Amino acid sequence: MEGGTGKRPAGRIGQVRKGGKLVERSREKPQFGLCTISHREKLLDYVLEAAKDLGFGAVELWGREPHISEKFDENRVQAARRMIEEKGLQLCCLGSYVVFGAVRTRADELVDIDDTLYTARCLRAPIVRVWASDIAAATATKKQWDATVGQIQEACDRAGRLNLVLAAEMHDDTLTDSAESSLRLLGLVDRSNFKLNFEVSHQAVEEKPEDRLQRVLDHVAHVHVRNFSTYAGEDGDRPHWAPISEGLVDYYPLLEILAEHNYGGYYALEFACREGNGKLESLAADLAYLKSLFKLMGRAP
Repeated sequence: MEGGTGKRPAGRIGQVRKGGKLVERSREKPQFGLCTISHREKLLDYVLEAAKDLGFGAVELWGREPHISEKFDENRVQAARRMIEEKGLQLCCLGSYVVFGAVRTRADELVDIDDTLYTARCLRAPIVRVWASDIAAATATKKQWDATVGQIQEACDRAGRLNLVLAAEMHDDTLTDSAESSLRLLGLVDRSNFKLNFEVSHQAVEEKPEDRLQRVLDHVAHVHVRNFSTYAGEDGDRPHWAPISEGLVDYYPLLEILAEHNYGGYYALEFACREGNGKLESLAADLAYLKSLFKLMGRAP
């Protein structure tokens, strides 16, 4: 499926057909954030200024240097919060690297959950992106599932006392790498503040993006937006990033599903398809394209 190339559904602005009847669309306005990992080579102040200039209303803060320390540093965190506020931006998510039920992650790479929760609370971040293990759901043993579930439950209980939501990224090679495995994990964890950070797979999988989203829709707290011209493994180990309008994934049906479900979270643009001098231009084009899709739905930001 090629993004941005197909015909868009016609109809009256503000209405949608459900059960054979035309009903009013919801009026939840889309909100857009920039993942600061898109500029991992730059200092935080530069990325925040870029986000502001490009027209984003929020940022997802990359949970690593040089944007924030993985160790809690109150002075550093307060400074980061002030920088975000002074730019007139919201912080929609802390993109942490807390891995629950780690198997392959080296011990010196593990991030302490306490440091992360304190950082998120001090930043006033509503959502913390986390990782549900680091192995594919299909290959994980019962012992690995049980360890991951227990650690997430404990973390959710502590996060709940700080009014924080933990959102597991639906990343490949984790226990949330498909809708089926995500729903299994959600059911086992059974915590109201455990949600999903939805994103499309960057591998050529049988699960269609729309089916993936529909099945987990009620549990989505945060959305990553990225696209690619080749899937991982087709031309090297990593996917090749592409403009949102031109990649393999058609985002119109995904955004429409979320909008019709009254999704009120952020759409966070994760990566730029171009580096160097073309990076800001490519991010601006991606944001403009996303806004144009919502305009087609009668939901102009």
